[in-house]
Amino acid sequence: MKFISALVLSLALFTASFAQDANQKDPKAKVILDKLVAKGKTYKTVEAGFSYNLKNSDAGIDETQEGKIWIKGDAYKLELNGLVRVSDGKTIWTYLPDDGELQIAEAGGDEDSEEMMKPSELFTMYENGFNYMYEKEIQKGGKTLDVIKLFPEKGGKPYHTIKLYVPKGKDTIDHVEIYGKDGNLYTYTIKELKANTTLQDSFFVFDESQADDIIDLR
Repeated sequence: MKFISALVLSLALFTASFAQDANQKDPKAKVILDKLVAKGKTYKTVEAGFSYNLKNSDAGIDETQEGKIWIKGDAYKLELNGLVRVSDGKTIWTYLPDDGELQIAEAGGDEDSEEMMKPSELFTMYENGFNYMYEKEIQKGGKTLDVIKLFPEKGGKPYHTIKLYVPKGKDTIDHVEIYGKDGNLYTYTIKELKANTTLQDSFFVFDESQADDIIDLR
């Protein structure tokens, strides 16, 4: 899993050259991004349903899955394609119900090194470490969407470009596209979002007694 290992999250992925866009801080894009950041910072918790699509034309891959994610700071719980992943920000539990297998790893450790981004960064990831530009306005699904391209300022990321699709006049994200250096395109579409619901810290700690087989990778 990507974006949260497998999403976004994803949310999400890029050594293509983007020299022509480097060091750009597009004022038009900044206005939209600043509103997204301000709105995102009001979220103490997030509960969201989403769809996750992985596409690679060269490899003939086009797969879509439905998932759900809960976020509280750096803690999160993700359910996607039969997999359950829970993290309290220090430990990550990855549970495969069909196999009864539970893998335990340290958050930020080697087993967590392929994370696309922290779930808590979904709404504020563009605030630091990215150059950005306003690309265009499009019509899709009866919505008018502003398209903003983000480029990581530093190398070492598994992606080269992120595109945000923002409903015009709204401080929310409709969907995110993450373009991987490996040719994969990851798309995360927000289906439903509830902010600031009550989520206890215990919700982000996995009950290890559910597992038949525990693999401790710490």
